[in-house]
Amino acid sequence: MNFFRKLLTDQRGIALPVALAVLFVTAGLATVAAREATTSTHQSLRDESAKRAIQAAVSGVKNAVYQTNLVQPAATSCAGRNGSGQLTAQAVAANGWCTAMSETLSDGATYSEQVSQATNVVANSITVAQRQVSSTGTANGVTRRVLYTIQAATGAQLFPTGYAMLADQSISMKNNSKVTGGLASNGSINLKNNSNVCGNITAGPGKTYTHGPNTTVCAGYSTANATQPFAIQPVDLTQATPNDNQRITNGIANSGTNKDSCGSTCSKISWNATTRVLTLNTGAVLTLSGNKYFFCRLELKGGSDLQIASRTTPLEVYIDKPENCSGVSGAGNVVFASSSDFVNLSSNPAVFVLKVAGSSTIATSIDLSGNDSTGASAVIMAVYAPNSNITYANNLNFTGALVAKSIDLKNNAVITYDSRVTGLTSGSAVRFYQGYDYKECTGAPTGSTPDTGC
Repeated sequence: MNFFRKLLTDQRGIALPVALAVLFVTAGLATVAAREATTSTHQSLRDESAKRAIQAAVSGVKNAVYQTNLVQPAATSCAGRNGSGQLTAQAVAANGWCTAMSETLSDGATYSEQVSQATNVVANSITVAQRQVSSTGTANGVTRRVLYTIQAATGAQLFPTGYAMLADQSISMKNNSKVTGGLASNGSINLKNNSNVCGNITAGPGKTYTHGPNTTVCAGYSTANATQPFAIQPVDLTQATPNDNQRITNGIANSGTNKDSCGSTCSKISWNATTRVLTLNTGAVLTLSGNKYFFCRLELKGGSDLQIASRTTPLEVYIDKPENCSGVSGAGNVVFASSSDFVNLSSNPAVFVLKVAGSSTIATSIDLSGNDSTGASAVIMAVYAPNSNITYANNLNFTGALVAKSIDLKNNAVITYDSRVTGLTSGSAVRFYQGYDYKECTGAPTGSTPDTGC
């Protein structure tokens, strides 16, 4: 009896099966962990590949826009490559799309992009050329496809109907400034400190219109955002040549028959025909009567007057890019100093257009803050400066319309819109495409054209 009891209570030999059981459980857990790790790694790799594929597709879009702006193809053509690999215009196929262009990126991802023909549409009262760009990116077998709408102003109408001011980036109004006419911006619009607007206030898509407690907006006008950006065309400097700069030289020298007038004040005008810098010093009075002028810098110092002779057709003053004006201090700028005066003898803003090319890398500005045209004697002109900043202040009274990179209106400045500016055109064939309305699409088109499935 004691022998059998001893056998039942003896624990010798149990360690082996226990160890085996623990080993089997551990191996099972390790298998599960390995399986989860493999799944996680695979998912992480796929997520990374999807991101790279999207980035590749976007790179295709950017390349398509760049090449389109570089080649400047006609409406029924796109940028493509000839048999030698050189960029050139290629005609669209029967479906309205050009042949796909592909490229392998440095990280091994690839894209294939196609561009549609251009179609003219009216957006924000401006006629624009509109195209679609479809781009497919692939990384490690993972594919993503996007569709991008791009548009370019045609220059058939430079100034949008009903708007006294249009800025590509922002508009700021304060300190009793007043605008009769609309405000539009592809960015934000900010009103404060007793500013007043009688017109539509249109901030860009997804941007903000803000106002302080002491601002007023006349009843009946909209403050809704734009549904798509305002297309703004760059200044085409090829339109500035030939020009009438020689008339200034002849006027100051009082020689020749084609000359501008400066009367007894010619000695107070500083004009360099080589650097194209025109400065009206104190007491100078210059009357321009040509059709087109091309400067690197224009400055009116205190007590000087610039006049535009009475006329019925537009006189255009172009201000060159600062990059094209080597050695010129303040190149690309327009400055009206305190007590200077600008006089449009026609009282029609459509007969004098200031076109400032500006720069994407060098800051340029138009400063009319010190102009002496107050009260009934208003500055009457149209200003088109899509790459420059504009400052209007100090009781300035302006009639016409303006387009700029940004606009700062303050200190009792008054801007009044004149609808006659809507007849002004650029005369340019240049189309500068910019994008909006990004969409992600199915992996492959669902129809006969690349824009289906988006």
